[in-house]
Amino acid sequence: MIFVFGIFGIFLFYSVVFTEDFYEKNLLLIPVFLLTLYTGTRFNVGGYDYHVYKYFYNLPYFQNPYGYEHLFVFLKDFFKFFGFNYNIFLLTLSFIFNYTIYKLFIKYSINPTVSFLIYLSTFYYWHNFTILRNFIAILIFWISLKFIIEKKLLVYIALITIATFFHKTAIILYPFYFLLNYKLNKKSLICIFGTALFINPLSFYIFKLNIEFLGLSERLNRYSGIVEHGNRYEFSELLILVFISLFFIKKASSEEAIFINLNIFALFIFLSFYRFAIILRFLEYFRLGVFITIPFIISKIENKLFRSLAFIAVLLYFTFKYYDTITAYAIYNYKSWLFL
Repeated sequence: MIFVFGIFGIFLFYSVVFTEDFYEKNLLLIPVFLLTLYTGTRFNVGGYDYHVYKYFYNLPYFQNPYGYEHLFVFLKDFFKFFGFNYNIFLLTLSFIFNYTIYKLFIKYSINPTVSFLIYLSTFYYWHNFTILRNFIAILIFWISLKFIIEKKLLVYIALITIATFFHKTAIILYPFYFLLNYKLNKKSLICIFGTALFINPLSFYIFKLNIEFLGLSERLNRYSGIVEHGNRYEFSELLILVFISLFFIKKASSEEAIFINLNIFALFIFLSFYRFAIILRFLEYFRLGVFITIPFIISKIENKLFRSLAFIAVLLYFTFKYYDTITAYAIYNYKSWLFL
């Protein structure tokens, strides 16, 4: 437990003490490095997926009984070719994942340390311990946001195509080049959420779609029997965040507006497919909006006292969320192969 709470305590300390100037952003690399070791040297932690990926990794070259996407199979075989075991594979992925997240937060967040704290308290363990294939595709999408901002369509399409060969769900991301750059107004918001409410009672028809591309029909049929609702607390948090952010959207730059739009379209998906948690897995692509938007909102509060109170409230809430997260994922059983 000392590692589990210690890593969070470091980010909490940084959030309280640091002011996010140039040098302190570089100092953030220290806890990011520690987080990389913490994540990358985990042993038997990550639930069912940890063991499935371990079994898959130890298979001979080119064997793929689970039907994983081709680039993930190639990535596994590439590591095996150089004689790396599963532990080194996870450690290398952890370094790539955490450094990429660090660079994204430095680039887009007004307070990267707080963004990291929010991420660690919410979806970090899910992304980095469990959904490895999906998370590679998620990171490629997050990187590709740069090319939405710079309006480089062909580069964006190329990156999303690569992402689909790590996880098929990335196919939904092609139209977001246009959707995320769209300046939303009251009329368009009414249309978006009105459409979501219309789709909701018809949402079960998604399992009837005949989409042979990348074998999506087969996967939809496989999941059609899973009946599990979305998390109502997560829905409430997203609804509140979108509602508050709409008061600040006029103060947002075109870049910041893209991250607010990520939250809006995430809420659209949640409203549309609330009854099917398996479909809500698509939401993972939109999480970056939450981590960037919350610090943005705090920074735009003009009253200094209210801004300080909002900052304290965010730290307290996500400290509670961290405890809730490590309980839900049984992270209190964390072990590292460095200390076995």
